[in-house]
Amino acid sequence: MKHWKRLVTFIAVAAMALAMGVGTAWAEPAANTIKVDGLKAGDTVKYVQVIKWDETQGWVKAPGFESLSDEVFNEVVGTATVPGKIDDASATAIAALASTMTDGGAVAADSTSWEKEGLAPGLYMVQPVATTADVIYNPLFLAVQSDGAGSELTLPLNYDDEGTAKQSTVTLDKTAKSQDSDQWGEATTEDVGDIIDYKVVTTVPAYLESWTSPVFTVTDELSDGLTFAVGEDGSLTTLTLKAGDTTLVEGTDYTITQLTASKWVVSFTDAYLKGRTTATAVTITYQVKITDDAKNVNPELNTVTIDYSRNPSDSSDHGTMQDKTTHYTFDIDAGLQGDTEYTTSEIIKVDADGTTQEVTYSNGTEHHPLAGAVFKIYKDAECTQPYTNSTITAETTFTTTEQGLINIKGLDEGTYYLKETVAPSGYMLITDKLKFVISATYTTVPATETCNSYQELKSYSVAVSLVHADGSVTDTGTSSYTLDNGTVVKNSEGHAGDVSTEVVNTKGQSLPSTGGMGTTILYIIGGIMVLLAVVFLITKKRVAATRKETSDDIL
Repeated sequence: MKHWKRLVTFIAVAAMALAMGVGTAWAEPAANTIKVDGLKAGDTVKYVQVIKWDETQGWVKAPGFESLSDEVFNEVVGTATVPGKIDDASATAIAALASTMTDGGAVAADSTSWEKEGLAPGLYMVQPVATTADVIYNPLFLAVQSDGAGSELTLPLNYDDEGTAKQSTVTLDKTAKSQDSDQWGEATTEDVGDIIDYKVVTTVPAYLESWTSPVFTVTDELSDGLTFAVGEDGSLTTLTLKAGDTTLVEGTDYTITQLTASKWVVSFTDAYLKGRTTATAVTITYQVKITDDAKNVNPELNTVTIDYSRNPSDSSDHGTMQDKTTHYTFDIDAGLQGDTEYTTSEIIKVDADGTTQEVTYSNGTEHHPLAGAVFKIYKDAECTQPYTNSTITAETTFTTTEQGLINIKGLDEGTYYLKETVAPSGYMLITDKLKFVISATYTTVPATETCNSYQELKSYSVAVSLVHADGSVTDTGTSSYTLDNGTVVKNSEGHAGDVSTEVVNTKGQSLPSTGGMGTTILYIIGGIMVLLAVVFLITKKRVAATRKETSDDIL
């Protein structure tokens, strides 16, 4: 019986020991976790331990941060009576040493948070990196306060283990306003010589002091048919930068690091980038001129590019973004998009009798052209308001070539009238006026990873008609052109879509125009003839009377 009691006691003790052993083995240690909220699915996070806990020394500098100054270290850790803190200077000092960071993985597809468990006690610098180039995150400083077994440390750090990421979204928008319009848009049609107003709006992120030499530059480049409005001293007299109603100061807030007739680069200063606590929308305005180099229907591009820092501890990690505007001028009877092999023939001066040599044109049609017809271009149907641009004055005339073409360049979308002022030698001057209307339609080029969407020319047409002396109008043909990726499409025979209107002259001498010198001469000659006729009649009557009197005397 005694042995039995001893056995029962032994079993009971063993069972208790076993139970205690299993309980210790199954106990889940406290998860030393840091967590970041406010992220997007796919964003990645890097982290590095800045300060660690040592059982004998307390808080010490973590590997890689041994060169952190004692002043910064003591300020960050604090004391039992003075809580630790991280200001701009200490954040900068820490970020400068955070050259190697641990990859913490990506935010799950169904989450907006990231967390890391099982970390050793200490202070951590955490850097989220956006999956898209337009988002920039500032670093966070989070702390693990327990020893991993659920016990708080004797001197906790004055930082949370969870924080919300502070982000800035970089934006870029570029628009243009035509000289003859109050509407801002991404594509315009212009006369040669027109001045275009431009507006670039971009969001400059709030770079904290912890960023190492942040960069934010804006570059604007023009194609050959455009030039910046540059003052006599070489400065961009129309370049202005504003943040809201505040005009930014060159040299203090930004510098112009490059300036030519076709390119400028604006770089924001370190003081401006780090001197704000929130992202700022900056508007840049300037002007551009359409030059004589603008080619028929060729897209004249104005491209703006921003280049900016994305990672406070990696100066090579940059994001870029582009936006574009397109501008077009139109020609009549001219090379298509600068193509010397293809000349459009919307209007052709021809001989009524077909006696001139026949010519085959780029669109495949055949005509008998007349050279030497002189036209002037007007804005109104009465032909009293001459059309002008930087190359066409009120006195400018257009003489048809050996191919009977007029060749007018640098026109905007709109309605125009042509009046023949001089007929080819030996031909009658026409009384009809020519009316032609240029119309354009646009399409949107989809956005890419690095470039915003923008508009480009989809098609345009030139509708020609004859305006007769009695005011009636006869439509004579419409040339229709289609573009694909900025290039005019030609059919299988190499024709682009121009439909030729024949403007016919008939052989003979024109009557002098009403009110001209010729009419005056006619009046003079007519008056003299009437006067002679009167003198002749009077003389004839007198002679007849004299003869009668003589005859009576004889009788």
